Amino acid sequence: MGNRHVPRAVAAGNRFTPLYSFNGASPGPTIRSRGDAVLRVKLRNMLGPNHGQVPKGPTPDPFEIPPKDLEAALCAISKAQGGADCSTPPSRVLEHLDELLHHIPATMVDTSCLASPANVPHGSHTTNLHTHGVHVHPGTNANGTQGDNTFLRVLPRGDWEIRQRNAEGCPRALESHERVAEADFEFALGNVMRSRAGGRRGTPQPHPPGTHWYHPHCHGATHDQVASGLAGFFIIEGDVDDAINRAMTGTERPDPTEKTGPFDYRERVMMIQRVEVSSLDMDAGPRRNQGRLPPPVAINGGFSPTTIFMRPGAVERWRVLNASVDGRGTKSFMVLEGQFVFADRQLWKVKPGESATAARIVEPATRQDIENATRTIYQLSFDGITLVTVENGRARHTIKDLSKQNAGSRSPLDRQPAAGEDPTKAMLRNVEDCYRDGESVRNLFVRPNQIFLTNANRADVFFKAPVDAAGKVYTILGQEFLLHTDNFHQRLQVGIASGRNGFSAGNPAPIDVVVGYVRVAGAPVAGGDFDVMSLRDRLPEVPPYLQPIADDELRVPAAEASRRRVPSGSFRTRVMSYSGYGPTDFPLIEVPEAFARQHPEMNKLRWAEIDGARVLLAPYSRTMAINGQFDLAANPEPPVPQKFGHHDPHHPRALVDTSEEWVLYNCSIPLWSHTNKEKFKQPGQYALHYQAYPISKAEGQARFARDPEFQISTKGADHPFHIHVNPFWVTRIEVPDEQGRLHNVLDEPRWMDTVSIPRGGRVVFRSRFADYTGMWVNHCHILMHEDHGMMQAVQVLAQAGEANYRPRTRVASHGMPAADVNAIYPAPSLDLMYRQSLSFVDGSPELGQQFPGFSLEVPQLPSNT
Repeated sequence: MGNRHVPRAVAAGNRFTPLYSFNGASPGPTIRSRGDAVLRVKLRNMLGPNHGQVPKGPTPDPFEIPPKDLEAALCAISKAQGGADCSTPPSRVLEHLDELLHHIPATMVDTSCLASPANVPHGSHTTNLHTHGVHVHPGTNANGTQGDNTFLRVLPRGDWEIRQRNAEGCPRALESHERVAEADFEFALGNVMRSRAGGRRGTPQPHPPGTHWYHPHCHGATHDQVASGLAGFFIIEGDVDDAINRAMTGTERPDPTEKTGPFDYRERVMMIQRVEVSSLDMDAGPRRNQGRLPPPVAINGGFSPTTIFMRPGAVERWRVLNASVDGRGTKSFMVLEGQFVFADRQLWKVKPGESATAARIVEPATRQDIENATRTIYQLSFDGITLVTVENGRARHTIKDLSKQNAGSRSPLDRQPAAGEDPTKAMLRNVEDCYRDGESVRNLFVRPNQIFLTNANRADVFFKAPVDAAGKVYTILGQEFLLHTDNFHQRLQVGIASGRNGFSAGNPAPIDVVVGYVRVAGAPVAGGDFDVMSLRDRLPEVPPYLQPIADDELRVPAAEASRRRVPSGSFRTRVMSYSGYGPTDFPLIEVPEAFARQHPEMNKLRWAEIDGARVLLAPYSRTMAINGQFDLAANPEPPVPQKFGHHDPHHPRALVDTSEEWVLYNCSIPLWSHTNKEKFKQPGQYALHYQAYPISKAEGQARFARDPEFQISTKGADHPFHIHVNPFWVTRIEVPDEQGRLHNVLDEPRWMDTVSIPRGGRVVFRSRFADYTGMWVNHCHILMHEDHGMMQAVQVLAQAGEANYRPRTRVASHGMPAADVNAIYPAPSLDLMYRQSLSFVDGSPELGQQFPGFSLEVPQLPSNT
C-alpha cells in the first residue's frame, strides 16, 4: 500500500485523489479463491513516517474549545508566524490542529513513538490487513505468518528509523505485534468445523462461499485508510456458485466476467462508498496537503455511474458491498425502472420529450416516485452467507423474491405533502409518523424490492431484464436511509424554527448514489423467460457451520458446568452496550465545584469557566465506548463503559466450539433542549452546547409542536456492530417506537456479520465460536467511532473455567414478545442511557483517563416549560 506522490488519479474517470491505495489503484484488486484454498499475501507499507502527535490524558476537542480560549490560541499562533489573524472559522482550526493542542496546553506524544494504539485518530501511516467476514485464524500462524490479526501494526520504515535514532521517549525494540515495512499473511480457508465440542476431531469443511472484502484495520487509522481508498473484494467460491453456474451456463466454473450460456449469465461487483467525513492525513509533514474530501460518488472507485447492457431475459448476479464507513453511509439498495440522476443534491426523474427528437425532460423525483419505480430483485445472500430458512424443522438455503417482502405496505416517509402544506413540515410529520407504533416501524425498515445495507453489509442479488423490456433503461440506486441517525430529524426541526433551510454545506441534505444504469437492448436471450426462483431447488444443503443455532447448542453440559461452576443445563449468554456522542453537539454539563477545586490542573483540559459557570468540555477522544458489564439483571447500576484496550479485564471470554446468545443495547439516544438562549438562560452555554434532557420521542415531539425552539440538540446514531472471525445468527433487531416500546423488524432470523443496533434499541443474536482460540475484536463499523475507542477485544479459550459468559435459565427467540425478552434481559432506562453515553474509562497505561471523573446528575425537565 502507498500513494506517497499525491495528487495522482488512481481510478479511471475519478478526478478525486485518495490518500492511499493498494498497488496504485482504488479499490484494490478483486481476489477470488475456492473455499479450501490457502491465500498468501505480502503487504508492503510504502508510506512515509508518522509525523503527527496524539494528546495524553484529558484534552478537549479543538473544534469545541470555548470561544475566548480558541480566539486567544489562534491569535498566538498567528503572531508566532508573523500575522495577526484571530478569526476562528473551522478551516483555521483544522489548519492549526496540532498547534492548538499545544496551546491548550495538552500533553502531546509523538505518534511514531507509540508502541500501542491510542483511542483517537492517529498513526495514519501504520497499517495491517483484515479479511472482513472470513472465518480464518485470528492471530499469528504457527509458521510465523499472520492470519486475520488486527492487533498487528505494520510500521512505515520511517517510524523504525526514528526509533533507532533513540528519540526521547521512543522504544527502540519492536513489540511482538509490530513489523517494519512489510508482513506476510496466510489465510487457510478450509479449516471450518475442524473440531467438535469435547475434543472430537471432525473432517474440515471448505469455507462457505460468499462475498467478503478486505481492508486495513490498524486502530486509530482505520477510518482514514478505508474511507480514502484502501479496500477490495474478497470472493470465496464454492458449491453454491457451482450449482448456480451449472443451472445458468451448463458449466460449474465459467469466467464470471463474461456473458455465458443461454441467459447471458455473468457476475458483477459493485462497491458503494459514500463518505461524508473527510480523510485527514494528520501524520503527513507540515503543509503537505493532508486533507482529502471524499468524492461525491464512489462506485468501484469511479466518479460516474457506468451503463450495463443486457438483452431481454438476461440474468446477472450482482455482488453488492456498502463500503461506506461513516454515519451517513446506510443505504437502501434497489433497481428502478426509468432513468434517474442525482444532481444539485436532488434525485431527478428523466422523462422522454414530447417527440422522438425533442429534448428529454427532468423533474424532481419524490419518494413515492422512487417507491413506484422499484422493480423485482432476488436476494441470494446477506453478508456473504447464502440465505438460510427453516422449513418443516429443517434448514435449507433459499432465495428471496423481494417483491413479496412486506408487499402492499407504504412507508410513512413517502407520504406527499397535502395541497398548500409546507414541505419541511410535511416531511417532519412523516418522520414522526415512522415511530408511532410497531406497524409504522416495520413499514419504515422493511420495504418491497429494497435491501437495507448499513456500513460493511453485503448482498448478492439477481436481476433479470424483463423479456418485454427492449429499449428500456433501469437505474441501480443506493438511496440514503434518512433515519439511521437523528441528523435528518433535527435538521427539519432547525429549518422549521429558523424559517431557513436546515441543511448546509457542512451538513448536507441526504445524498443518493446512482450505482449504474441497465440498458436493455437486442434480441431476447435464447433461454427464454427464466424463473429465478427455480434456482432455490438447485442450491446445496446447508453445511454444519451455517445451521441455525438452536437452544440446545447454548446449553452448558455437566462437565463444562463443573469447571465453570455454573448450573448444568443453563444457557450461555452475555449482554453489552454501545454508547457515546460526538463533540459538536455535546450537551452542556456543569462541573461540580468540588471536582474543579480538586483538579485545577484540568482547567481548560477537562473543564472551563464560561460566563461564571464551570462547564464540562467535549473530549478530544469523544465518549464512544462499549460496556461488557451491561447485564442489568445482575447489576442494575452497571459500571462506566470502557474504551478499547487489550488490558480490559471484562472483555468477552468464550469457550471454543460452543455457542452463546448475545444481547446488544445502544445507549446513544437523542437528547432534547431549549435552544432559545434568551428565553431559557443556561449559564455557560456556547456554540451548540445546551442543557439536554433524555426524554421520549413522543414527549420531545409534543414539546416541539408547542415550541419549535425545543429541539433535538444532541444527536444519537445507530451503531453498526461487527465481530471478526465468526458470523452470527440474528433473531431480533428491535427498534423503539415513540414511546420506547421495542419492535422486532426481522421477518425471520438470518446470518450476518454486521448488524445495526438501533439507538435506544436492542439486537439479539447467537454466535458459534468454532475452531479457533485466540483474540479478535467486535466494534462499530462507523470507523471514526471505532478509532475513538468503540472497539472491544473478544477472546476464545480452550479452558471452560476461563470463560465469563453469564448462565441463564431462559433465552430469547424470534417470535417472543418484547416484554418477555425484557424479563430475561432488562432494558436500560433513558436516564441510564444518558449517563452511559457521557462517560467512559480509557485504561491505556500510556494515554488513559476516566471521563468525566465525577458522578453525572441527569437533568430533570421542568413540567411547566
